[in-house]
Amino acid sequence: MIMKHLGRMIKRLIFPFFQIITGIVFVNVPAFVLRSIAQLILSTLVIDDVVKSLIIFLVRTVTVYFAYSLFVRIFEKRKAEEIAINTVSLKEFACGGLLGLFSITAVMTLMWISGSFSINGMDHSAPLLKNFFYHAFYALLQDIVYFAILFRIIEKHFGSPVAIIIASIVFGFKHLLFPGYTLWSVVAQTIEAGILFSALFILTRRIWMIVGFHLIWNYIEYGLILGFDAENLTPLFNSELTGTNLITGKPVGIEASLFTFCICTVVGIVMLIKAYKKGHFLLPNWKTVHE
Repeated sequence: MIMKHLGRMIKRLIFPFFQIITGIVFVNVPAFVLRSIAQLILSTLVIDDVVKSLIIFLVRTVTVYFAYSLFVRIFEKRKAEEIAINTVSLKEFACGGLLGLFSITAVMTLMWISGSFSINGMDHSAPLLKNFFYHAFYALLQDIVYFAILFRIIEKHFGSPVAIIIASIVFGFKHLLFPGYTLWSVVAQTIEAGILFSALFILTRRIWMIVGFHLIWNYIEYGLILGFDAENLTPLFNSELTGTNLITGKPVGIEASLFTFCICTVVGIVMLIKAYKKGHFLLPNWKTVHE
C-alpha cells in the first residue's frame, strides 16, 4: 500500500516535467528545422535582406505558434486559449507594449538624470525592421516556452506560488549560459522579470501581455539603443552608458540596472496583488484560492 502510494507521488512529480520537456522540444525543433530549410533556400535567391528577415520571421513564428497549438491539442485535448489571437489578446498585447514602453522610458530617464546615459548621434543605416523581426520572434518563443509551457504546467499541478518561484529561477538563471552575466545580473532578472511576467500571465491567463512588454523592452534596448553584437544588430542611436555597473547594468544590459530592478519589481508586485484580488491564483489541480 505504501509503495503504491509512493509510486503515485513519484508519477505525479515526474509527469509535469516530462510534459514540459516534451512541449519545449515540440516547439523548438520544428522551428529550427524549418528555419534552416528556409535559410538554405533563401541563400540561393537574390532578395533584399529585409525581405529575407521577414520570410524567416514568418516561417519561425507560424511554426512555433502552430507547433504549440498542436502540442496542447495532442497532450491536453483542448484548444490553446492562452495563445489565441482575438480582440482581447490584441488589447492585452498593446497594454503590455505600453507597460514595457513606460518601464524602459522610466529607467532610461533615471539613467539620463544620473548622468549614466547619453545619446551621441544616430546611425541611419541601422536595420530597424530586421531588429524588430528578430526581437518579435524571440519574445514569442521565450514567452511560450517559459510561461505557456513551463509556468502554466507547473502551476496546474503545484499551484501559482510554486510556479512563480520555479519559472523565475529558470528564467533568471538560464542567463548564466551567456557571457558577461554576474550573480547580481542573474538574481536581478530572476526577481524583476520572473515576478513581473508571472504576474502578467496569472492576471490574464494568456501570454500576450508578456509578449508585448518583452518585445517593446528588448526592441528599444537592443534594437534602438544598445544593439546586439551576437546577431550583428546595429542600433539606431549611438548611445553610451557610463558609471557604475550597478546603475548601468553593464556588461549585460540595462535589465541588470538597479533602476530596472526597482521599477520592474514594483510593477510586478502590483500586478501580482491585482491578480490575487481577482482570484486568479491557483492551488494544485486548478483549485482557486478564492471561490
